[in-house]
Amino acid sequence: MCAQVSTCALIVLSLGEAVKKNFLEGIALSSAAPTVGKTGRSWVMDTKFHTRRHNPWLQERGMAQHISRSKAYRDFTLNDLQKMTEQSAWEFFCVARWGSVTHMACPTCNQVDKHYAIPSRKQWRCKHCGRVFSVTSDTPFAKRRLPFLTLLRLIYEFSVAAKGLPANEISGKLGITYRTAWQNLHKIREVMFLNQDRTKLTGYVQIDGCHVCGKPRRGRKRTKLTSEIVNNRLKNRKANIVPNRSPTESWNIKKLKNRRIVLALRQVGEKPRDGAMRSITCILKAEAASEVITAIQKYVAPGSLIHTDDGKAFSALKDLGYSHKTVRHSVEYSTDDGVNNNQAESLFGRLRRGEYGTYHGMRPQYLAHYAAEFAWRDDNRKKTLKTKFTEMLRCAMHSDISLAFRGYSQGHRLSFEYLG
Repeated sequence: MCAQVSTCALIVLSLGEAVKKNFLEGIALSSAAPTVGKTGRSWVMDTKFHTRRHNPWLQERGMAQHISRSKAYRDFTLNDLQKMTEQSAWEFFCVARWGSVTHMACPTCNQVDKHYAIPSRKQWRCKHCGRVFSVTSDTPFAKRRLPFLTLLRLIYEFSVAAKGLPANEISGKLGITYRTAWQNLHKIREVMFLNQDRTKLTGYVQIDGCHVCGKPRRGRKRTKLTSEIVNNRLKNRKANIVPNRSPTESWNIKKLKNRRIVLALRQVGEKPRDGAMRSITCILKAEAASEVITAIQKYVAPGSLIHTDDGKAFSALKDLGYSHKTVRHSVEYSTDDGVNNNQAESLFGRLRRGEYGTYHGMRPQYLAHYAAEFAWRDDNRKKTLKTKFTEMLRCAMHSDISLAFRGYSQGHRLSFEYLG
């Protein structure tokens, strides 16, 4: 006990007298001989003092439990989903779309009624226009072939994943083909992108850019480093080392044409522990002032406080009616006054882990969908499993037929990029 008290002497010096007393009592309590619990399970130590509820020192330090580790977070688990039948899964879809399993709106005439049911096919015939429709008609999952329970589990697994869900993984779990998993996951990402709240951000906003796609690869043969190569790498650290323009790596120059910038604009809460409350992501072809300023004017209200790094692309913000503060990352991550763009960097941290560890690469064609996915994950990080799952399902069931993946198996491809 004496050794423990001497070790913690420096800690308790800065605490109040009452807190000092409780802290030292806690050490004495934890150092005392353990007692046998009523359950008879070997030795059980009384650690009551070490909980936030009974320890004023922990309360003063504000050491709260993360939402993802709390019991409230686990309000709808995979075990609950596995108890559902195909019928109950179908009803789940009906409630998500119409709020009822008896009265529904016809996708053509929008008339809400108790339409003529076709139970054998889980369809209805409209009483007003005669159209035959199902719960997934005119949604991203129109003409689906997957059972409702399988589709429901796919949506659940995707919504609760922290850093994305690869199609190769979920296809094995659900017993479906890779193409089926890939298409349905991309339909959900498209829903996230098309339903992203893009009204102008206000208040305190952090902005930063991230280089994605077009990664250069090393040549087959190793070459000796020269001063020119070293200087090229140092100058282009943020651009992820532009490849050497030598004959052995000339093909890498073509890859650079696929490089894009994910610009993250994040509105930060008023309280210190709120973090980012709402995010907007947009794709740019270059981190140039002409593109960056246009995007900021489009998505950030004038008069807002903007924190960025000291990049030249942001230098004109003060002249455009914004309160602009910068941090020089070559010197520090946050200034003494608290100027930083750590919330934007946090989103990029999740995006990078998804790019390298989950998806192993992204392409410009669907990059806007991926960026919107990780913005959604970061913005909804404090919501429970059931809330995230039901909100995603409801959003999908109120969306139109997929623009990018309708007829994908028949050769239809998205012919443009979502930029800006």
